[in-house]
Amino acid sequence: MSHLIMLSNIDEHLDEELEKRIRQIVSGKGSKLGYIPSQYDATKHYFNRMKPNLQRFGFDQFVYFDIDKEYEPENLEALSSCDAIYLSGGNTYYFLKNLRSRNMMSFLQDFVKTGGVLIGVSAGAMMMSPTIEVAQFLDPNDVRLTDFEALNLAQLHFLPHFIDRICMTEELETFMTRSSIPLYVCQDRAGIVIEKGKLKCYGKIRRADFRVDEKYKG
Repeated sequence: MSHLIMLSNIDEHLDEELEKRIRQIVSGKGSKLGYIPSQYDATKHYFNRMKPNLQRFGFDQFVYFDIDKEYEPENLEALSSCDAIYLSGGNTYYFLKNLRSRNMMSFLQDFVKTGGVLIGVSAGAMMMSPTIEVAQFLDPNDVRLTDFEALNLAQLHFLPHFIDRICMTEELETFMTRSSIPLYVCQDRAGIVIEKGKLKCYGKIRRADFRVDEKYKG
């Protein structure tokens, strides 16, 4: 059984029930994690900063797979052996461009179809949707990407780092009303877990409908 885990961020204050569920999934699936950064990181600063949190989930083996300047296709076999794959945060457009240029889209789709766990944080979570159109509210499209088609694993849009009083704009409302799939707005330390096609929200996250006053649902 595959699992999709979509997170706004990861820190030591992650929603308790969400962290508990992630630990249960890792315990049941395995502790080897493939880490795919959105862009080149010469010192692996962000990976090293994230590693203690990932270890807290139960991961104890790591495969770092660069898809940018230090791409080494021979490492794909090691990535294939992982129980879970982590898609990092970063610029969503640049990340998608890198994934496509390294022919990683079908690889990740097949990984999930064959029972792998896919964890995405911020940009990495948005990558699981049919498109990354919602990234327009967070990131500059410096690479001038025109095709926003993404992994199409989760039939929803995911907007991380959401704060009502700042993020709720007329443009976002227009995006939501014209979209054929739901938009979930997620505060930090919250997220979504999809198992057997069933979606569960943890923490301060909700399906957006700006026409009604809907409270966050856990």
